[in-house]
Amino acid sequence: MRFKAPLVTLGAGLVVAGVLYTLNVDLSNDVEKNQAAASAKQTGTVAAPASSQPAADPPPSQPASSAPAGDGSGNAGQQGTVTYAGAVDGGAASLAIVVNNGKAIAYVCDGKKVEAWLNGTMANGQVELTGAKGSLKGTYGGGQVKGNVTAGTKSWGFAVKVAAAPSGLYRSAASLRNKLDASWVVLPDGRQVGVQTKNGETSEAPPFDVNSKTVTVDGTKVPIEAGNPNASSGY
Repeated sequence: MRFKAPLVTLGAGLVVAGVLYTLNVDLSNDVEKNQAAASAKQTGTVAAPASSQPAADPPPSQPASSAPAGDGSGNAGQQGTVTYAGAVDGGAASLAIVVNNGKAIAYVCDGKKVEAWLNGTMANGQVELTGAKGSLKGTYGGGQVKGNVTAGTKSWGFAVKVAAAPSGLYRSAASLRNKLDASWVVLPDGRQVGVQTKNGETSEAPPFDVNSKTVTVDGTKVPIEAGNPNASSGY
């Protein structure tokens, strides 16, 4: 019986040792797992969880622009026939311009003696007209033409706007200019400003009938023609 106590002590020691060994193994396994997880996170091998947010829709495509290529200052804004009429700066003379697809004519006069017929081009925002008695140079856009015009020794600045018929420029028929060579500007308010030449003398032109486009000379009706940029005579 004297050996019983040491045997009990030895058994208890073995039990304690077994428990410690089990705890040590479990602790080692936990440490290894944590180290492996940390290493995988650093190398990016852990898959990220799928996002619960729906993918954003791509931005809608923009429709092609429907704006016209021209800006109204080029030929695109001068298709067909357009008439401009008005007084020059200060009102000392009247001016009318008619343009058809880039080709233009103009007539300026003071209603007494000074006058000039001009022709040339009106395109890409620029106007340049010349004639035997004068010239005109300017720009156009926004429904008006502005610049400078010369007739003889006179020169004026101007800004004239688009005008509706019967406004415009007129001249006695070419075949009858031996009887009456007269030209007129009809202003937007209906006034007629013109110059005639008879027997070598220049004076104020008589008024004409805008409806029948005739003027009476010595009891005879003489036809009047509207200015035409495409006329063979140029105006």
